[in-house]
Amino acid sequence: MSTIAISDPSPSAMVKFRLAGGPSPLILVPVTVDDRRTYDFILDTGASHCLLSKEVAASHAVRTEMEKEAMGAGGPIKLAYGHVNSMAVGSMRQTNVPVGITGEVERIAAAIQTRVDGDLGFAFLKDYSVTIDYQASTLLLERELPRAHKKRFAYSIPFELATPHKPMILVQAMVNHQGPFQFVFDTGASRTVVSCELAQKLSVQTTDDNPGLGGGGQIKVFAGKLDSLSIGAVAVRDHDIGVGEFLTMLSTAIGRKLDGIIGYNFLNQFRVTIDYPQQMLGLEKVGI
Repeated sequence: MSTIAISDPSPSAMVKFRLAGGPSPLILVPVTVDDRRTYDFILDTGASHCLLSKEVAASHAVRTEMEKEAMGAGGPIKLAYGHVNSMAVGSMRQTNVPVGITGEVERIAAAIQTRVDGDLGFAFLKDYSVTIDYQASTLLLERELPRAHKKRFAYSIPFELATPHKPMILVQAMVNHQGPFQFVFDTGASRTVVSCELAQKLSVQTTDDNPGLGGGGQIKVFAGKLDSLSIGAVAVRDHDIGVGEFLTMLSTAIGRKLDGIIGYNFLNQFRVTIDYPQQMLGLEKVGI
């Protein structure tokens, strides 16, 4: 396993982000690679690795150390693995960062008609408490603080990581006052999606929808609505969702049953903190 060295002692860093992709957007964060150039990366808590486009990888002469196939929501993805000398978000800088190189980055960029250079995943984020303020369009990264100085949230929710190799954030959620059900908490998902099995169990009415975009290709997604979706003590009502068969495939790939994915149209109603070291979520309701 590669060791990532954290080379900057700064306790925190805040950067501005932007949303791209229309009404169901992705978060694009400025990420500096090798202290040379800053790029637009998707903030993606559902990704285990940081990903680079082929163009960025070539520009930084990233040497391929291994090639393998990974499973995305839309099917298999070909990845070449290597390392970059450093990666930074604001003053939060790490060295010897493992990266995946894939044409999927360019495909996503074409789909949302915005330049995307990479994907910022668990390999970088895992050392920080990550706060996303959708209203202010800011991302705050903080190093772990002594427990006595940690912020107290009105709503603190424990989470677990799916597996060491697939470190998706898993939370327990109540859906239409039933459950709990297991959801992925995913900043890289543009909206909430539930499995076909859960939609059938809860008698969720669906209509045809446009194809969704997932790693590995397009995915068939139907449109639906939930009366309520709640995590811990916080709830969103009349929640528009997608219903997708791909969750069955993802469940098999990671060896954990997944009932749904909590995405942007839930998360943007809160100031969201993901405290990776303590494995806690903080949700603060904001007006939108």
